[in-house]
Amino acid sequence: MKPPVRTAAGSYRRLRPALAVTVAAMGAVMLSPAPASAVSRPAIVAVAQDQLGNATRNRESPLGSGCNYYTGLFRSWKPSAGCPSSDGVQWRDSDWCADFAKYVWKNAGVPYADVPEGSGGILTGWASSFKDYGVKHGTWRSRASGYQPQPGDAVVFDWDQSGDIDHVGIVSSANSSTVYTIEGNSDDRIRTKSYARSNADIVGYSAPVGAAAASGTASVYGVLPDGRLTYTAIDAATGRRTHGAVTSTATLGFTPKAMATLNFNTILITEDGPDGRLYRVDVITNNTSLSFNPPILLGTGFTHDLLTFDGANLFGIAAGVLRRYPVNATKPARSNILTGALIGGGFTLKTLTATGPNWILGTTDSGLLISYRINGVENYSRFQLKDSTWQAFDHLMSPGGGVYYGHRPEGSVHRYLDADPHDGNGTDIAGQGTVDTSGWVQTLLSAQPATVR
Repeated sequence: MKPPVRTAAGSYRRLRPALAVTVAAMGAVMLSPAPASAVSRPAIVAVAQDQLGNATRNRESPLGSGCNYYTGLFRSWKPSAGCPSSDGVQWRDSDWCADFAKYVWKNAGVPYADVPEGSGGILTGWASSFKDYGVKHGTWRSRASGYQPQPGDAVVFDWDQSGDIDHVGIVSSANSSTVYTIEGNSDDRIRTKSYARSNADIVGYSAPVGAAAASGTASVYGVLPDGRLTYTAIDAATGRRTHGAVTSTATLGFTPKAMATLNFNTILITEDGPDGRLYRVDVITNNTSLSFNPPILLGTGFTHDLLTFDGANLFGIAAGVLRRYPVNATKPARSNILTGALIGGGFTLKTLTATGPNWILGTTDSGLLISYRINGVENYSRFQLKDSTWQAFDHLMSPGGGVYYGHRPEGSVHRYLDADPHDGNGTDIAGQGTVDTSGWVQTLLSAQPATVR
């Protein structure tokens, strides 16, 4: 429903005999994929953000007509006169905040959100159905209860406090005083909004059934001072190590400078030397021990002090200059790592990791935590998330889902959760304790991207 117009402003993927596949040409055993993970709160917010940025459907067309994609997806009987079509969907004329919220929950995998309303599904085109969902499944919390809203929750509103729910949005993050949302049908489009948590228009919140702060397994590779490789798996939801560290017998055979994990069994590592040699390391197994094929020299000129991979692009920083290299193969040759595009100078970072496609995160010697959105060649946006204390870390890793791991030189690893890693706001970053207080003696560490949601 439209608000009134206001003038005030997985578990680790180890080798299992039943799943192992022998590759005759290599004599190697490949690693099996991870099982699907449960729905997570960051995944819900990510779907909402994706639609916010979808220029083909993030507003009514024509603007102010009521014609929208989301009602068309769920309700073919709504009127369509004057409405366009896109992506195989005939748009329909209706208030659509609930249809947008249902789309977000359904596409993030929220339990029961995919049940059609004509087949017993609770969620309908009415904003009040989201309260009904919470009441039925025991996840409803009123504003008056003092509940701390969580990312991915549905927040419902009663604009005139008449007792009738008028509107629903998706919570993207919240702090002690403010709740931030992504809402459909807000002034005829999808918008980001913010409200005081004490706002009387807020009726309450329904949490998605079974949603976790983070879900999945962080796969972390490292290099020991003697050149051996390590592998460790961490349960992102609990912060507990579930596997490892397992260690290789073989050494790299060169002095490493920077590393980036491409996928579960592929790592890129540069040599510390004037030529900037870049090697690809193919992992064979990381079950009870870690073994890998001899490193393959891909090329030279990679004199970067820091590397990270966002799932599609390799980012490197050398002498404060950031470059982006698109990578178009899972086992890249040099020709699969495309020419590095200049993003900009002044990137005097101490650590570097990727938090999502074209999003990187780093710390400085002075303790800043800074996030960057890479918009294009020599085009980026900078967000200073924290002003101090982050200088303690000599490595920073993110497996996705807003989960950050910071390594300290004495060997401890600390974990953090950013409720919305791409909002440019650091107030929703919370410490989650330590993974281990000691024992992490690696000189380089890197996490596989996008394994946590």
